[in-house]
Amino acid sequence: MRRAVLSSAIVMVAIFALAPAGQTQTASDNVKISAKAATASEPPEPPIQSGIYGFSGAKTPDSAARGVVGECMWIYDAQNQKQIATADCYQNNPGTFRLVLKPGRYVVHGPGGVKPVDVKDAGWVRIESIAVLPVAP
Repeated sequence: MRRAVLSSAIVMVAIFALAPAGQTQTASDNVKISAKAATASEPPEPPIQSGIYGFSGAKTPDSAARGVVGECMWIYDAQNQKQIATADCYQNNPGTFRLVLKPGRYVVHGPGGVKPVDVKDAGWVRIESIAVLPVAP
């Protein structure tokens, strides 16, 4: 049984050795092809260096603002129809958010209301969205 397997392997090696030149690709051919493909592609886009940052929370008329934790700001397109991103506020710094956005016009929704913003190239827009809660009489 072992002799049959061994002789089959030898026959297969001999057949591959007799294959006509140019019919098979070697590893170096694959490297050349991938190098050509890499040079033909466009360079990667630079990282986005713009967006919004700020504070999101609530307060009463006689108290300081307290920040929220979790999703705290919602960003919509310029027509205020399609939500395109959300900003999160974390427990280690409640109410504070930072969200990278491409330059453009957006409408930002938060606890304090709705505000249109214009994000410039390499610019950051500060937003404070604070809801004022009523106090019981």
